[in-house]
Amino acid sequence: MELRQLKYFTRIVEIGSMTRASQSLHVAQPALSLQINRLEEELGKKLLMRSVRGVTPTEAGLAVYKQAQLILKQVEATQLIAHQADLGPAGRVAIGLPWTVTSVLGLKLLQHVRTHFKSVRLEVIEGPSSVLASMLAQGKLDLAVLFDASVDAGLRMKPLVSEPLMLVGARGQLAGRCSSTLADVAALPLLLLSRPNGIRELIEREWARQGLKPQVVAEINAPALLIDAVRAGLGYAVLPSCAMDENLRRGELDAVELEGERLIRTVYLSTSRLFELTLATEYVHGVVEQLMHSAVEDGLWKGCWLGPRDGASG
Repeated sequence: MELRQLKYFTRIVEIGSMTRASQSLHVAQPALSLQINRLEEELGKKLLMRSVRGVTPTEAGLAVYKQAQLILKQVEATQLIAHQADLGPAGRVAIGLPWTVTSVLGLKLLQHVRTHFKSVRLEVIEGPSSVLASMLAQGKLDLAVLFDASVDAGLRMKPLVSEPLMLVGARGQLAGRCSSTLADVAALPLLLLSRPNGIRELIEREWARQGLKPQVVAEINAPALLIDAVRAGLGYAVLPSCAMDENLRRGELDAVELEGERLIRTVYLSTSRLFELTLATEYVHGVVEQLMHSAVEDGLWKGCWLGPRDGASG
């Protein structure tokens, strides 16, 4: 078994096409097919099912794919360790950020890494917490900011921030209110984030528990559009303060906290238990933790700090 066979095989599974995988790998398709055939012969199992729609892994192929991901990532980490002995942290670090957190951390993280760790190539991937958790468990991310502690037993979940959810309206619409209940929210015309979304799932569970029926006027999967729609007075939304920090500071939106212990979400900085962290990943992990701590301490992130009191990684 050769590493290149595992590399070819994982790329085929991820792309779902021999032709496109051949183009992506810059390997002639006959040569690619030959290597996969040899891998199947050595393992004594059919790994891929071919059809007019492309290729899909068999049960054995899926198991080999997961193991191949581990092997290739470990090989990459070994190569980096050799370079890091002389050069310090280096290589690619992929981090997943939910869009509500990107607005607070994204630019500052890029700036810090670009200034202090020039040999680290940061890849920032934005998406729902549930999707990022799945990518982290599969080794497609090195670390991620997540919200649900129960997402996967294979992840290390470090709680760092506890933040309240807020009812958000256009400027002047919530004047005179200090807080709001979910019953109040249910009576308003609502603009909800499309599924999958942890905030929506949390408040819908609470509405169901309380027997409330919300008035949903639109579902929006574009965060910037959602905030624009609220600012234009088309409805109200439920968001954490970090999602709209700039708008609140400019006085473009009104926001009040939602009452109830269940309407608070915990923010975790997460890594996989299956993959050893590279030195570069450890450095980025520490930077993210420090940036989160600073955002809370400086009032840019309305929440309670749960990590070490000095904000240091540990």
